[in-house]
Amino acid sequence: MEKFHLISAMNQPMDDQFKNPFVLLVNGEFPTHPVPLRFLNSAETIICTDGSADKLLAHGRTPDVIIGDMDSTKLKKDDSKGVWISSLNQNKTDLQKTLDWCIANNLNEVTVLGALGKREDHSLGNLHVLNAFSRKLKMKFVTNYAVIYSFKGKRTFSSLKGQKISIVAIENVKSISTVGLKYELNNDPFPPACNGISNEAESDKFTIETTEPIWLFINHLD
Repeated sequence: MEKFHLISAMNQPMDDQFKNPFVLLVNGEFPTHPVPLRFLNSAETIICTDGSADKLLAHGRTPDVIIGDMDSTKLKKDDSKGVWISSLNQNKTDLQKTLDWCIANNLNEVTVLGALGKREDHSLGNLHVLNAFSRKLKMKFVTNYAVIYSFKGKRTFSSLKGQKISIVAIENVKSISTVGLKYELNNDPFPPACNGISNEAESDKFTIETTEPIWLFINHLD
């Protein structure tokens, strides 16, 4: 088999060899629901963090890029084709390092799979990574249960009537308003609590405007 091409510097620009749509696969819960699987199977470029490469190979796909120090994978550099980007920086998680690489290589829209599940501490940390990096590039998490965004300001999202929508404040929100949800908010203060869980979409789209960052969970219909 063709060997991985080793790139030793995280900030070294790559040739324009990767195509959209880009999927970043993290070593959490592997996709089993049709929604995340659709993103995975339609991806032109799949970027893996260490151990997720093993799961992708078992799924029948080959990683285009692997980023990390290879401490969480059984895969060796000569096992498959692709690019292996070595990163020994232990001050950042593999997800943070991979998103840094995406930004350095102008991959400005990324769908992240496998970011949640398995370990609660990793899941919570990755949600904060979503919040931090959503200010730098267009990204979302897609899990076996929901599509998750983090943002502040005003955004409109597609939905299905009856779809469960949850809003969680990351910090105290001074004012938040919604249009198109069953339980509307109208310039309301919104603390980090569970009172925004399990709202419901009224039609094929809804709008949220918030002065501080939130997590938005658009839950899959069964």
